[in-house]
Amino acid sequence: MGFKDILVHVDATPASQARLDFAAHFAKEHEAHLVALHVEGAPYVPADIMATGMAASVLQWQRELRRHREAEAGGKVEAARQRHGIEIEWRAIEGDVDDTLALHGRYVDLVIIGPGSDPLDLEQPEMPSPGHVVIATGRPVLVLPKDYKAKSFGQRILLGWKSTPEAARAVHDALPLLAKARTVTVTEVNPDLAGARRIAGGDIAKYLARHGVTVTVSPVVAPDMDAGSLLLARAADIEADLIVMGAYGHSRLREAVLGGATRYILDHLDIPVLMAS
Repeated sequence: MGFKDILVHVDATPASQARLDFAAHFAKEHEAHLVALHVEGAPYVPADIMATGMAASVLQWQRELRRHREAEAGGKVEAARQRHGIEIEWRAIEGDVDDTLALHGRYVDLVIIGPGSDPLDLEQPEMPSPGHVVIATGRPVLVLPKDYKAKSFGQRILLGWKSTPEAARAVHDALPLLAKARTVTVTEVNPDLAGARRIAGGDIAKYLARHGVTVTVSPVVAPDMDAGSLLLARAADIEADLIVMGAYGHSRLREAVLGGATRYILDHLDIPVLMAS
């Protein structure tokens, strides 16, 4: 078991270069096939100019902008191919970025994306919604912070545990990383121990230990704080370079409805997080 097919989202923004470099290094380390996927939305014409005769000009401008972005993203991929000395499969698709990533992501072992769009940056191309991609893909998704440059990765992992199918899937998907880590800290936030004779997180820790994972169990009890902020605070305490956790939520038509901890982590991301749903 391992990561043999990896998909990375590539766009024309400067932050995309760091993400692509990380993905190329990761693929080389795992001897994996790497796919670089660029997605541009279809051209559209605002309704208020339909009767002005400007529609053709607007469409042409949008097509030229999209061609420019595609060429820029493709240039980043070619530069990374030469810099890292690996083959990278290039795909440029027109469509909805979330749906396209979810579709292509179902045929790989890992999807690597950025944190999403900055709503204040009007010049930025459409970026994926990490929550939607995690829920819709059915594969593990590694979300990197903006401009991420790894000093270390996967050496000190924080596992945010909760006895749910999503968390169990995240553990299973992350086993190749967990097995290589120097330390794995299992943290169950505000566990319900009423009447139960158990150590919070001890059950999954025993499972991981049988797979040769070095595990420390460190439950956190702070009822007045939300799970997301507690996990990030715990990650900072142990100087974690990766969080592994289940993504709690469901898809409601076009909207990803996320649980509180999942949304908080994605909104305040400062280290990579591997999520599964």
